[in-house]
Amino acid sequence: KVGLPIALAGFILSVLGIAAILFLLFRYGIPLLSDASFLFGRVTSSSKDTDKKIDDEAPIPSPDLDSLPKATKDQSVKVTGTSLSGLSVAIYLNGSKEDEKEVSVDGTFEFSIELSEGDNIIKAKALRDGKESENSNTITIAYKKEGPELSIDIPSDNADIKGPNPIEVKGKTDSDVTVTVNDFQAVSASDGSYSYFLTLKKGGNEIKVVAVDLAGNKTEKTIQVNYSQ
Repeated sequence: KVGLPIALAGFILSVLGIAAILFLLFRYGIPLLSDASFLFGRVTSSSKDTDKKIDDEAPIPSPDLDSLPKATKDQSVKVTGTSLSGLSVAIYLNGSKEDEKEVSVDGTFEFSIELSEGDNIIKAKALRDGKESENSNTITIAYKKEGPELSIDIPSDNADIKGPNPIEVKGKTDSDVTVTVNDFQAVSASDGSYSYFLTLKKGGNEIKVVAVDLAGNKTEKTIQVNYSQ
């Protein structure tokens, strides 16, 4: 009879203990977990904001310009290159800003530039939020709309030639020009002078000299000479 009340009392105390634990858990445990979760979220968010700030403050990479020929006879040229998607690119011609475009999703860009006669210096910069990169690689292209200067100094036109054969054909043109004499390539010097030893036939001979510059412009001159032994 004594053991039953004691067992009952122990059961009641156990139930009260569990109830007290549950009460404390719901009263303090869940808010504590919520506060911990909130604190963790703030730390994580702060870390992400810091990473974004660091990324925004990172140096902007310079764009890369594709190569162009050294010279052209076309005033308008297409300038292409690569950069990071999401940036903009500004193109500069002889130190002046010509245009600005967003980089395509594939990381490419393209500009149409009107050249000035003579040498043209082209550069580019990448832009983001008012900040700009260092200059890209530099491209220099010459716009030449006229053919090179050309002279035939030796022999003179309508000359009567006797003696050794072949004869030396000599003259002057611009630098960086390819010269042919009757379709044979002459020897050219850095100052634009050229020479070629041409075999003549007896009687009348036509000597045609053609000069072609790097832009593809062409200048031709023709003289007549008479050869006899």
